[in-house]
Amino acid sequence: MTKPVKVIIALVVCLVLAALIFFGLLGYVPGLSALLGANKPRDLGVTYTEADFTAARGKSQLEYVELPANTPAAESVQRSGSRAVTTSWTSAEATSLMNDRPWRYWPLKDTQLKINDDGTAELAGIVVREKLKGYAAAIGVPQAVTDKIGGLLPANAAFYVKAKTSLTENKVSDFDVQSVYLGKIAIPVETLLSFRPSFVERAIAQGITGELAKYSGKKAAIVDFINSRLSKITGFYAKRAYFSDSQLHYDGTLSEKESTVH
Repeated sequence: MTKPVKVIIALVVCLVLAALIFFGLLGYVPGLSALLGANKPRDLGVTYTEADFTAARGKSQLEYVELPANTPAAESVQRSGSRAVTTSWTSAEATSLMNDRPWRYWPLKDTQLKINDDGTAELAGIVVREKLKGYAAAIGVPQAVTDKIGGLLPANAAFYVKAKTSLTENKVSDFDVQSVYLGKIAIPVETLLSFRPSFVERAIAQGITGELAKYSGKKAAIVDFINSRLSKITGFYAKRAYFSDSQLHYDGTLSEKESTVH
């Protein structure tokens, strides 16, 4: 074997190994991902007890009702009524609610929400790919978008997000995404903030990465999208919602009843 051939083979092997490690860190290679710890969410040190869950449920005052199993995904979560709620939840209480959501299509598991004193919050967990389609249908996301995103994610995608957000008069008043990870790989925040609902179909048709890089004013578009969704949640109106002193503070109204397919 000649020296040039040996060099080429060595380069190919290095590229293959680099690709394996990269996709392993993202969580796409089951055995390697497990070895690298990329298939597990970041541990934020937040734990909770049954007492935390009971307290959290009591503060929200929400009544949970089960819908028939054959209810379509688009109608699998329904809210009714409205009641005034002024309260706050600790990291443990909020985490307990996120991990005990009685809804078949809730796409998160093994979740931790850590609320910091400086008004930032960290969220880590697993996105269950097979539940995304039903979840998206229920919140009004186009199926084409869900199919594309689902195709880009591993079956159980570990993620981490750090952000500072708040609501005032049911609109986003603060939106500062500081850090995002998929598996062990950092995802550029600007790439994520390139998502604009108004051109989702075009982005899918032309290729997401290249298309999204062309746009500015991304944060404003995301905020507009969130605001439009908030206005459609029956019974929900946040006069003020924000993270501070290791708690999520809320003043406004919440639904009285949430009916879901279990």
